[in-house]
Amino acid sequence: MSRVLVVSVEPPWPAQHGGRIRTARVAEALSRHVEVLVTFPDHGRRQPDPPVETRPLPWSPPSAVRTRASGRPHLGGHYMVPVADSLDALCAEFRPDAVYWSHSYLAAWAPPASRLVPHIVEFANIESRRLQTLVTSAQGWQRMARRAEATKAGFWEPRVAARAALCVALSQPDLDVLRGWTRDVVLAPNGVDIWPYHPSPPDGYVLALASYDYEPNVLALRTLVRDVWPLVRAESPEARLVIAGRRSEALAPEFDGVPGVTVLGTLDDVSEAYAGAAVTVAPATTGGGSQLKLTESMSRGRSVVMSPFAAQGLPDAVRDADAYWVGDEPHSFAKAVVDALRNLPARHAREHTGWQRCESLGWSRTIGAVVDSVAGLAGREAAS
Repeated sequence: MSRVLVVSVEPPWPAQHGGRIRTARVAEALSRHVEVLVTFPDHGRRQPDPPVETRPLPWSPPSAVRTRASGRPHLGGHYMVPVADSLDALCAEFRPDAVYWSHSYLAAWAPPASRLVPHIVEFANIESRRLQTLVTSAQGWQRMARRAEATKAGFWEPRVAARAALCVALSQPDLDVLRGWTRDVVLAPNGVDIWPYHPSPPDGYVLALASYDYEPNVLALRTLVRDVWPLVRAESPEARLVIAGRRSEALAPEFDGVPGVTVLGTLDDVSEAYAGAAVTVAPATTGGGSQLKLTESMSRGRSVVMSPFAAQGLPDAVRDADAYWVGDEPHSFAKAVVDALRNLPARHAREHTGWQRCESLGWSRTIGAVVDSVAGLAGREAAS
């Protein structure tokens, strides 16, 4: 049986948020066709009995000097430099027929032994574009560092794509960019887990669920609480904003005392948070282009008030549907939130439409092409 080594930035299980969910679903689907081993730098909580075999690699934060000075991505070096020798040893032991990299910036730091077999590189974002959106939110040396990383990405990204046996794009715009660098590319957008539809409660809250160890989400939340939420409360004094998601507890002191705001912190299971929500919000204006939380919310029967930037990442299946609200500045965003809270029939109609559209976005459909391609590539390599 052919073997595929999946290299991830973190443990995929428990699959609780965007990046973990996607890597978990890809690995699970691949494991039905080939032998899969998932490896990652050993940081963060991991599930003791994952559905696919895993091998954590000893990791500790490295000095930033080497990764900042390199022509390769600092973020990839942050994770890969401490585990390079361990990963080479694992490749020698497992002898994969292909290596699947969950992020392009990891593949840019691939150690020697892993380069002996075909690489499949997932471009979770076009990093040169994502990094450029982060430049404006920084000041001083940090702004200079981000501009340097964006410039570096313009160098290493096309080279990683050209060396790969197969590149994976998550959106049509990213696919178009990758086709300028390589012919070996497949589109595999984010999917969703399919949940039963239960209408949102009439007295539900506004849910801001995200990973708050990612700066664009933190900045967007601060703007929401500072500029949008007072406008919502002025129109609907009973409105409640619930903040939840990875490391959101670190923000609790900052929002303590803000009327109507509650911070739940990191959740083992997000089902209850969604169950009590009337609507969710996605206010980000910088960062990556494909936000899994948009379709995850819709698949759970909850509509979303989102920024135009977030809306760019919607898959075609829901993009043209009357299933969400868009607000491009504080007043229009606040108005959309208030409309969603007050107009129950419209809210239920939109959330049900979004939920129906998500039925076509099951993971087996969205990643089927890449799973078939990877399994075929590994099989041919094993037979050669």
